[in-house]
Amino acid sequence: MIRPLDGKSPRIHPSSFVSEAAYIVGDVTIGEGTSVWPGAVIRADYGDIIIGKNCSIQDNAVLHTDDHLELGDNVLMTHGAVVHGGKVGSNVLIGVNAVLLEDTDVEDHVFIGAGAIVRGKVPSHSLVIGVPGQIRPLSEKQAERLQNPTARYVENGKRFSAQGLGLDTSAYHAGS
Repeated sequence: MIRPLDGKSPRIHPSSFVSEAAYIVGDVTIGEGTSVWPGAVIRADYGDIIIGKNCSIQDNAVLHTDDHLELGDNVLMTHGAVVHGGKVGSNVLIGVNAVLLEDTDVEDHVFIGAGAIVRGKVPSHSLVIGVPGQIRPLSEKQAERLQNPTARYVENGKRFSAQGLGLDTSAYHAGS
């Protein structure tokens, strides 16, 4: 479901895939090639939410903010993850059920482990694991995984769209 709120409508790139079971409301911008999967909630009722190119917002993920939330390009937000405001750079993987709190500033090429709770600044090329999240250097294998973390999901979104699945977002298309 896609809904305007207080005169602000989501803007969704025509190449994006949005599941019919997702909920997107308010001042939201979704970039090229991004996919939004069943149960995902993107609620921009207090501030704006900007999602970059080729992101994957997976099942039951939640994006919300009290003022501003921005995801860079190639962000893989896995099942049940929550991002509540702040900034997430590009080529970031947010693990299953991880939580990023309002004041989080995650730079590029960061791997956030499943169940981690993250706040504050996370430098580029880091691994964050645990509660509270502990910052460590990335292994070579983890760094490799972040080179193009969403490629498979960009293709999956195209596959779903080609088979007529997902919402008709034409009334909400942002610039190409």
